[in-house]
Amino acid sequence: MIRRAILKEKRLDRRVRKTRHQLRQGLAKLMLQKSVKEITVKELTELVDINRGTFYLHYKDIYDMAEKIQLDIIEEFQQIFAAKPDYAVAESPFSLFVEIYTYLAENADLCAAFLGKNGDMAFVEKLKSMVQGRCLHSLKAKYENADPDQFEWFSAFVVGGHLGLIQKWLDTGMREDPEEMATLAVQMVMSGVRFLESSKDTCFSQKNAL
Repeated sequence: MIRRAILKEKRLDRRVRKTRHQLRQGLAKLMLQKSVKEITVKELTELVDINRGTFYLHYKDIYDMAEKIQLDIIEEFQQIFAAKPDYAVAESPFSLFVEIYTYLAENADLCAAFLGKNGDMAFVEKLKSMVQGRCLHSLKAKYENADPDQFEWFSAFVVGGHLGLIQKWLDTGMREDPEEMATLAVQMVMSGVRFLESSKDTCFSQKNAL
């Protein structure tokens, strides 16, 4: 009896995952055309051929669904960063970027929708803030003698520029593979690292010395 119950639960879990996947893919498709506030439950369920009753077993409404997806994306990014020690993020970010771009490629429809023109800017800012905070922590551990003000500028440059790189990649159909994008991202970061390493000669240091 216990084994049957476990098998039944596994089948149920598969059905739940399949249903949520269908709904999420449908929402991503609609978000390429309109914002979340313009999408109705009726429109979404008709698109993916699921009845509205089933939708409400999983989500309260479209906003609740969008919020849960956003939280999932942020959690995935947190886990990717958490798996890397601080020194690895600052000294050798290539593998980190490969993981980020691999995740984006595997979840391209949702990421393109939520980071695109019809996405939620509050979500984008929350994601940027999380990534920037981790970058600052890693950089401060490596460049202890750099001007603290420059950490803020550098991390804003890296995170903002990298987000733009991601959005461009998603918008243009991801023609480059994750390794190619990681290489490009590292080149961008290293140009900024040289800025930090020469921080004593920058205008900020000169200004603070006055």
